[in-house]
Amino acid sequence: MRWSDYYEKINDWAVSTAVSKISSLEDMGTPDEVVDALNIIAFEDEKGATRLLNRALQHGIKFSGENLAEIVDLCAEECFKKALYQSADAFTAQDLEDLYGCVDDELIIDVAKRYKISAPADIADEYEEELCSDADAPISWSRFYDAFYDWKPEYAKARLQAVTDFGSEDEVLEVAQELFWNDEYEASQFIASALDAGVRFRDETLVELAGLCNEDTVKKAVFLSKLLLTEESLEELYGNVDDDIIIQVAKEQNLKLPVDLREEEEEELEDLHFDIQSAIDAADYALGCFVQAQRALNDSGNVSFIDMMTKGFFTSLWKYSSLSAADVEIQQAKNALESLNAELRMLSKNKSVQLKYGRLATAIDMWIDDGFLDALTHLQINKAQKRIRWAITQVENIRRELIKML
Repeated sequence: MRWSDYYEKINDWAVSTAVSKISSLEDMGTPDEVVDALNIIAFEDEKGATRLLNRALQHGIKFSGENLAEIVDLCAEECFKKALYQSADAFTAQDLEDLYGCVDDELIIDVAKRYKISAPADIADEYEEELCSDADAPISWSRFYDAFYDWKPEYAKARLQAVTDFGSEDEVLEVAQELFWNDEYEASQFIASALDAGVRFRDETLVELAGLCNEDTVKKAVFLSKLLLTEESLEELYGNVDDDIIIQVAKEQNLKLPVDLREEEEEELEDLHFDIQSAIDAADYALGCFVQAQRALNDSGNVSFIDMMTKGFFTSLWKYSSLSAADVEIQQAKNALESLNAELRMLSKNKSVQLKYGRLATAIDMWIDDGFLDALTHLQINKAQKRIRWAITQVENIRRELIKML
């Protein structure tokens, strides 16, 4: 039986007659005509409608989205799905729009993915993970933020790398906490990117970030957000971020330090002044010892000159006695320098002190040779005198630096 005869008479036949003649059809009509016939038969016989749809599919009929939306409940589900997928390679975005709301979203998403068709806008965001074949494809922050809770964490992290902008500080913090709560490195990388894009954080948000990110990122976040911070903000940050960061922001923004930190600073300043004064006292004592050693060497030099001129027993004894006295003074000066060096080492541990004492330490070790009593020549005494003068100059320079620090 030809379709044209079948379609012409179907309205006049009983449904049972129309169903009985399906197996005799030699050809098939247009999709719209098939949909009309299915509606007539399905009103009384779903199985008969399913037989007609299967016959149409055997003849290669493909339906539009609008056609399928009309027959979605007329036939058996498996037969309908067969009709859907047989027709899908010719679908456009409009066909999926026509089907939206009539079939399960998963079917639309599957067809959209399989044939690379744009999904209806109402479900595109919800099914971003399934629809996006390339996680590196650019995505706006609003789309990402609205959907990331529905995605698998690894996919969300991948999509986060492709955001074209960033949202508010609260949204950025929320994403960091949700995706990177146990990964300090990744959290730090993400927050650093947000900072580079212009996101700034208030004190309460910075406190939360301090528990997520590494110290360098927290420091960057605080400094870049310093215009938003007040004295109350610094109180909030105290104990959560490094003290040095708070001190630096307070100086740059002309803000008072938190009360507890202010007291610590005052105590440290008092301790520093005490250490500086102790070092100055040690320098004064060392200079006094050097003056005595210098006088003793001058006396030894004079006696040495006389000894060279006379070569007498008594002048040699006088020279040896003078050198012994000089050795005592020199040893006293060396001890004084060692005490000064110890004070300078103590000062160097204070983070506020930039005093460099290494050169003085070297001079202390080398300023005069051991076994001074063996240095009996006039030339060696002159050499020792020069070294003492050099050591005095070093101590005087250090003392001037210490005075400046008070």
